[in-house]
Amino acid sequence: MRFSQMAGSRGYLFGVLASVVVALPALWFGFFVDDYLFLATMAGLNPIGSSFDLYVFGSGDPEQMLSLIQNGPYPWFGDPDFKVHFFRPLASALMTLDRVLFGHCAVAYSAHSILWYVLLCFAAMLIFRRTLPPAAGVLALFLFVVDESHALPTAWWSNRHSIMAVGLGLLGVAAHLRWREDRWRPGLPLSLAAYVLSLLSTETGLCVLAYPLAYELFSARDGVGKRVLSILPASLLAIGYLLLYRWGGYGARYSDIYIDPVGDPVAFLSAAPARFAMLAGAQFFMLPVEASIVHVELERPFIVLGGVGLALVALALYNLWPHFEERERHALRWLIPGAAMATVPALAAIVNARVLVAPSLGGAAIIAVVIAHLWRARRAPEAVSWKPATMRMMRVVLWALVVGHLGIAALSWPAQVTALRVVMNHLNKVIRTCELDESRITETQVVVFNAPDPYTGLYPLMLRSFDGRAVPRSWWTISFAPYAHRITRTGAREVEIEVVGGEMFASIMERLFRSRQRPLDVGYEMDLNGLRVIVAAVGNTGPTRLRLVFEDAPESDRYQLLAFRDGRYRRLTLPAPGDAVDLPFGFR
Repeated sequence: MRFSQMAGSRGYLFGVLASVVVALPALWFGFFVDDYLFLATMAGLNPIGSSFDLYVFGSGDPEQMLSLIQNGPYPWFGDPDFKVHFFRPLASALMTLDRVLFGHCAVAYSAHSILWYVLLCFAAMLIFRRTLPPAAGVLALFLFVVDESHALPTAWWSNRHSIMAVGLGLLGVAAHLRWREDRWRPGLPLSLAAYVLSLLSTETGLCVLAYPLAYELFSARDGVGKRVLSILPASLLAIGYLLLYRWGGYGARYSDIYIDPVGDPVAFLSAAPARFAMLAGAQFFMLPVEASIVHVELERPFIVLGGVGLALVALALYNLWPHFEERERHALRWLIPGAAMATVPALAAIVNARVLVAPSLGGAAIIAVVIAHLWRARRAPEAVSWKPATMRMMRVVLWALVVGHLGIAALSWPAQVTALRVVMNHLNKVIRTCELDESRITETQVVVFNAPDPYTGLYPLMLRSFDGRAVPRSWWTISFAPYAHRITRTGAREVEIEVVGGEMFASIMERLFRSRQRPLDVGYEMDLNGLRVIVAAVGNTGPTRLRLVFEDAPESDRYQLLAFRDGRYRRLTLPAPGDAVDLPFGFR
């Protein structure tokens, strides 16, 4: 079957059906990271969350947060004023329904998520079919379906809210377009209803609202007054949502991972350009920008590469614009700024390709039209009359887009699912094989001196709850710094722990619970009701040496001491006073 035969209704049908096949790897993804937190919350084990308000990572209430710090799993250095609280009632309700209906059957949860992904692709199809020529529209749909940035939100139960919000929101956009272009009167109320459901799913619903705004600003053929009146209902809805969000106390504070654009506009605007460049690189050239979360040194190269990639796409659009069909130009006049504006709310979160679900609608349209016309220019170079250097550059862009988005993207779905499941299984094994005395676990306070990663340092209580195992009285992780550590016994009940060759808070995940705006100074002390942690020395980013004062002898039955060595958490026997023990970094 030739591609020309796929242009039209048959191609759109195949594209939507392909979304089922593409998403099938999600069925064996299993539970991942925050899933265990939310299941524990549904079981009533999280004092700051509830079944219909799951996405509370920090309440901002010092009393509540101090309890989570003193008992665990939150780290001793967490800011008592730390808040990350998202308004996602519809997503929370459907996740709770999953647990009620399916227990702990992750496959059923994933099947539910796949249905939402099919809805998302169907909604995108409605927009592409209306706005683009048949061949470009079908290609855009297939690019959207296999987009690698959709894999994790589809497979990861905790991230389903993004698929829900964008799918519902794009149904609203499709209804808005039909209302405006066909004078279909039900389109206005249906679009508003879809937007409401989208916003009830997650904040990503705001990203989707960028598209009708861009349509009215840049593409609608009516006068200014008509355009203003047409976008006014959705605008009032967005304003009302933001007021409700602020009144309800939602948002983020004192975290470097999430920046509240309203509460801290300076920090947001400072981070926005670099984050936008990185996300542009991820959208158009599949830069693995998530790697910068673990390897901070990659952030600057990704910013440069993202900026270069964005410039190349802009150059391709500039060169091809005179050759586009009028229908393509009309669509891109609002899809390009719509995608850009849809990216802006996503800049509040840490850079990660999974925030690109909403911008990827415009991204798929841009890539499809560019590929189609560059392919024609490749076969008939005389039609474009470009200089040889320009032609060579455009061929590089063409093959980068074709190989990336029609080849690697589709393969990345099973690759991402498989890789992350392997990682999750390994980390869960690390937690499940901790050398703990289970006979006295409920009476003891566990001290973990060095966690090689945030998950195994923070999530043992949630995983033990999931497994139906008893949880300790307290769980305290002292350091997440990705460096070697030295523990020196300085007294009968005192030790010092030093970060060797580095310092704390050098990685972004360490700064989830405490922003660089509120650093720890020498002398800062946290009393954990059984252990006092005192900052003894600091470097450029955070503490380099800590003093730990135990309330009882560390060797008493009150405590269980763990250190990560040789690939697992092992019991640690402290040295005699005056002696030291070195703990190499676990994953090096």
